[in-house]
Amino acid sequence: MSDSIIEDLSPGELATVVELQRVELNRLLSEQKRLNDRIDLLLQFQEREQVLRQQMQTSLDQLVAQRVGAESASALSTPGEMPLLTDRLDRAERRFRALRTAVGQLVAVLERQVTGQGA
Repeated sequence: MSDSIIEDLSPGELATVVELQRVELNRLLSEQKRLNDRIDLLLQFQEREQVLRQQMQTSLDQLVAQRVGAESASALSTPGEMPLLTDRLDRAERRFRALRTAVGQLVAVLERQVTGQGA
């Protein structure tokens, strides 16, 4: 309000204007408090959301690590790997049989030499 308007008001009207301004100020202060409370609540929600996102990311990282570990473990038992393992096992058994045959022949030769020398 300008000074000229205030000067034209009677004391009763001036008291009414002051009372209306006080009521409006109280309303604005109440609205500000309510707004601040909502801002605090939103900040709490945001903080909680960040914590939950971090927990979710940690859980996802653990699941990925478990999945990679499981895939690594199952890689040995995949159908593509089985022929390779079977081939290696077959080769090892063939070598064992060949070695067993060679040792048997060596023992036989040594026995003949021992019995032939003693006779």
